Parts: sequence; structure tokens; C-alpha cells
Amino acid sequence: MAKTDWKFSLVFAQGQPLLEAVKLWQASEDAGLDMLGIADSPNLLRELYVSATMCAINTKKADIITYVTNPLTRHPSVTASAFMSLNELAPGRIGMGIGTGDSALWSIGQKGARIATMREYILTVKALLRGEKVTWQGTTFEAAWSGVEPFDLPVYVACAGPKILRMASEVADGAIVTMGFAPEDVAYVRNIIDEGLAASGRTADDFQIWWNAHMAFDESIEAAAERSMGWSPYWLTMGSLEGKGIPDDLKDKLKQLNADAHNLDAVYRTKDRQKTLVDRAKELGLYDWMLSRSPRLFGTPKDMAARFSELGREHDMKQWILFMISRSSWDASPHEERLDQINKLGREVIPLIK
Repeated sequence: MAKTDWKFSLVFAQGQPLLEAVKLWQASEDAGLDMLGIADSPNLLRELYVSATMCAINTKKADIITYVTNPLTRHPSVTASAFMSLNELAPGRIGMGIGTGDSALWSIGQKGARIATMREYILTVKALLRGEKVTWQGTTFEAAWSGVEPFDLPVYVACAGPKILRMASEVADGAIVTMGFAPEDVAYVRNIIDEGLAASGRTADDFQIWWNAHMAFDESIEAAAERSMGWSPYWLTMGSLEGKGIPDDLKDKLKQLNADAHNLDAVYRTKDRQKTLVDRAKELGLYDWMLSRSPRLFGTPKDMAARFSELGREHDMKQWILFMISRSSWDASPHEERLDQINKLGREVIPLIK
């Protein structure tokens, strides 16, 4: 794979009022972060494209991506029009992050999209924005926008398994990868991408890998590891369990770990959710295995910088999309804690790396 430059993105799901979210996006940009992720879960969060518009008009430099939309809740013409409009507000800064569908779908009783549907949706949206005629579900049409310059929309696919990663490497501009962080996991991911790029006649220069992980600031690595595993376990049981490096004797235990993964209250409204998962993983005998595949982004800013540097040096893992884990014992409002985390990452961790 081609060598990459260091880039960092933060995702704060806009569960708070949008004016507060704007302050977080501005603080992230001011702290030197490269990209901002806007979540898409209508049953849980402020609406995606309203939020993205607020982000676009209140920031100046950082790239903005949907993190992540899906191919089922909006017709491709609606999505293409939204990205066309966003690109007018922030030219060259807009990208589409897309996945098969998580809480946006299961919270309304729908299943995630098939990978074939994902492929066609990505190709259709990109073609519409290039000014081309498309055929979607048997209907042929083209956009008739006035005064719009065609452009190539960067598309990044959220990947939690080998089949979707292979598809992404054939048709998209990049992948947002949650498939483990052990050396063997990284090698597995890169092999799949190499095969997909070769099959589509492209090279590593045509494709970006963004690694998707949690960060947990604390007084020590050990303290942070007690309240977070450093990554989400949900992808392991999403769809098939095959091709994810899961030993057979752990598969049923992982299903137990993720038994309430489709419960909005349990996942998004329960205090100390990450700590609950840590405790559950220990009870099930999964914790050590989970931690061995974790990025282990734990501890003080110096600890974080050392770990990022190690991953960058040994595995060229230099583009990161990050979620911040809250400290329940921290004596501050959630908004103040997020600002503190942004400043730690942008002003203390990243300078030590770069």
C-alpha cells in the first residue's frame, strides 16, 4: 500500500442541540483535526443533512463526511441532491461515508442493506453528481439541476467484514475499517484491499484506509482499559460471523456480549455503556481476546501519542476516525468534557506524533 500522511477525524453524534454541536465542530477544526463526521440516525439524532449544513457553514477548512448514511432510507436522487448542495456550501470539503445501516434501520425494524445494493447505490450517487444518466431499480433518469458543476464525490464505506471491504476496494474511494487491530488483522485488511484494487484496475493511490476506533483518556493505560475495550464489539456479530477471525469457541459468547446491541436505550442512553461491556466481556471470558485485537488507545496524551506512533511506524496506520469515551467520574458537563477531549487530542497528542 502507498504510504499515508497522518490525518485525524472525530465523530460526536449530534444528540445535543445543534448550536452545541457547532461549537464542537469549530473546536475540532481549531485544534487542527482534518475531518468531521456527521452521524445519521433519524430516530436518535438531529437530522443528518441539516446538521451537515450547519457544520459546513460554520467551519472553514476541515473536510466533512456523513458518518455514516445508508442506501435504504433515502432515494439516490435525494442523497445526490443533498451532496450537491453541501458541495456548493463547502466546495471540495464534502464526502459520503456510507454503511449497510445500523441504528437508522434496526431502530425502525428494518434490516441492513445487501452489499449488492450498496455497490449500486454508491455508483448511482457518484454518477448523478458527475452529470450522468443512471438506472436505479429499473428506472432511468438524470439530474436536471441548474448551474451546477459536476464533481466526483469521495465515498468511504464503513467496513466490518471481508465481503463489504472487497466491494469498497472495487468501487469506492476509501474504507472506514473496524476489523481488528492486531498485526494479523491489519494484514488481512490490506490483502483484501489489494485484491479488490487489482480487480478494478486501480492502485493504492486511489484508495484511503481510515481506521475506526475509540479513545479513552485517563490517568493511566490501566485505568482507561477498565472502562473501554478501545473499539466497538458490535461489528463482530453484525451479519455473518465468518471471515472475522473469531475462534469457534467464542462465537456464542460474542452473541451474548452483543445481545442488546439493537436496543436504543441500552446502547445509547445507558450511563457507562462501555464499562458495562468491559464487565460483561470479563464475565464471559472474552476480555483478553477482545483487548488483544483492540487498538489500545488508552491513557494520557503521551500514552496515546506513543501508541499512535507505534501503529504508524509498524503498520502505516495513520488515518483515524475516532470516538471519545466519556469519564463518568469527570466533574464537568458532557459538553465541557468533549471540548477537553478535543483539545487533548489536537493540542497534546497530535503534536507529539507529527
